[in-house]
Amino acid sequence: MAAGSTLEELDLWGNCISDSGRLAIVSAAKSCEVFLELPKTSSQPLCLQWNLGVDENTRTILFDWISQVHQSIANVVERVPDPQNMLFRTYSHIDAYLAQRPVSRSELELVGLACTLTSTGLAGKGNEASAECLELANWLAFMTDGACTAEEVCQAGCEVQGDLGSSMHQPTVYTFLRRYLRQTGWTEASFSLANYLLE
Repeated sequence: MAAGSTLEELDLWGNCISDSGRLAIVSAAKSCEVFLELPKTSSQPLCLQWNLGVDENTRTILFDWISQVHQSIANVVERVPDPQNMLFRTYSHIDAYLAQRPVSRSELELVGLACTLTSTGLAGKGNEASAECLELANWLAFMTDGACTAEEVCQAGCEVQGDLGSSMHQPTVYTFLRRYLRQTGWTEASFSLANYLLE
């Protein structure tokens, strides 16, 4: 690494790391993205078919709405280094959460907002929440026209974090796009086209 450069990604895929080791690595690597391999389990996700297979149209509508929410999120969260990365991380969190838990249609909006909150890295553990996290949660709740409160968004964000654990630190399709473009070079037009195709 060149002097004065900053580590952007730490990819530990393929390394056998204990749960406590994963937590230590994630908490120590505050300024870069960490990608961890999922723990080996013999069981398949219980709810994948139930949540994603029953009504793909509902999932599409949810993702479209989440992308609209993300378009104006930079007005609330000052330190969003890459809004596109945050959007794809939100999608990844939603799919991972739906694969683990049964979620009714009435809860999907709250799950989407909770996953948005966790994708920013602002969601606190337990009852701890920073002022920036609370401000974002208030704004996200406002986007539902009163369907949920900021407290519910924060609580759901904590539940998503607790349920997903290491699953929150998986590469997304956008991660691989950035790696590819770093190696091959790109123009603004090609980067925009690639983002469009990813979405």
